[in-house]
Amino acid sequence: MTIGLTAKQDELLRFIESELDAGRVAPSFDEMAARLGLKAKSGVHRLISGLEERGLIRRLPSRARAIEIVSRSVLPNLSDEALITALQSRGYRVEQVTA
Repeated sequence: MTIGLTAKQDELLRFIESELDAGRVAPSFDEMAARLGLKAKSGVHRLISGLEERGLIRRLPSRARAIEIVSRSVLPNLSDEALITALQSRGYRVEQVTA
């Protein structure tokens, strides 16, 4: 299933998830830039904004490193059909991929 993320957005989302799953705080912009091989934090900001616009993460205002993965609280409780409908209602193009 594809939800229209760029390779860098996907890599960043997986990095943030892995840090949170390990019980650590969300990585800093410097840590994200280093992990993605970016030289400027502005590139990280664009990626974060894209993930936020897609509803995949949420940033808490006025708090450093306060990133929440939205899918943690929403996606696990949805059936496949409900998930597809929810993503489509947010404007995502969803394709089912068969192996």
